[in-house]
Amino acid sequence: MKIKSNYKLFAVISSLCFSLSFAQKVEFTVPENILVLENIIFDFKNDFTKDIAVDAAAMEDDFSTTVDLFNLKYDAGNNNPYLSLALNKGAKPKQFIERASWMVTFKKISKKSTKVTIDLESIVPDRWSKKEVDVKLTKSTGKVENEIKEFLLTYKKTKSSARATADAAAEPTEVDIAAAEAQAVAQMEELDNRKLIQQTTSKKLQTLFGKKQFITLPTTADTFTKLLQIQPSELECESCKGGKYSSWDIDEVFNLIYAKMNDGLEYYALQYYGDQKVSGLPYGLVFNESSASECKTRFARYNAQLYQTTVEVDANTSSALTVVSFKMDNRFIRLEFGNQYLTRLFVSNKEQ
Repeated sequence: MKIKSNYKLFAVISSLCFSLSFAQKVEFTVPENILVLENIIFDFKNDFTKDIAVDAAAMEDDFSTTVDLFNLKYDAGNNNPYLSLALNKGAKPKQFIERASWMVTFKKISKKSTKVTIDLESIVPDRWSKKEVDVKLTKSTGKVENEIKEFLLTYKKTKSSARATADAAAEPTEVDIAAAEAQAVAQMEELDNRKLIQQTTSKKLQTLFGKKQFITLPTTADTFTKLLQIQPSELECESCKGGKYSSWDIDEVFNLIYAKMNDGLEYYALQYYGDQKVSGLPYGLVFNESSASECKTRFARYNAQLYQTTVEVDANTSSALTVVSFKMDNRFIRLEFGNQYLTRLFVSNKEQ
């Protein structure tokens, strides 16, 4: 867990305290100066934390930040120990929480004593669980509160000293600072340029994925032809059943192929070649807009994996490719990000 470079006095600090009525507040006293606790709280980690920047609000005698846990899975036989999940009537037993946040507040009592308050502040179910989880009745089990308490009471001061020494040794040079500033400017320019790219919706994609989910396998080429109202090209393929596979060109910017292989593999792949942002895919995916990290989070309940691989550009050249892959029901999904954003999806009956 990292703190943003400047403490951010977020204006909503008062509303956060009254947001969701979880009515579970843990309070205890730590025999330590508040400034020491302000520094070490960002070193707290467990299996569900992430090393990301977090907001903090700091005043002379008060300090607040959050401890966030990510990707908490729930099913009938494997409940995560950090939340007592409340389900709406008729909900499925398997649920997934993208993020749960506990507000941690320090109040100075004396130079050597600080009051600590920990309160469950919010939970965010993923898109499949949003209608099934009652966030207002969901409660903290107290496990993370106990972990934070033990951490604050037993944290070794030598760790703080070692970190301070390491930070001092890593003091950036003028060259480092200039390079960082140039990189930041370039990133801001890229973001500004992307804001100018218009997003459109493809009616063909909406028709193809009319059920707002990936097309199930097994299927046939006729399924795609009927949905698209486009006749495919039948292309030669030695390893394909019947020696051919089907290919559809859509709106001049998409290509869809469908194939059954002699080894039992069945798949379809949709490639985008344009430079606009195009929606119409299931699960809120957008060509040239959805990023790999967003997709890994979006499909975290399916144990989505993000990795880099290489693809052949020609006989002598290969290129790096970012991929997010996961299994959904009986389908193996592979999302490819050729330009940092989604450019291709591949759905098959076997893992590739």
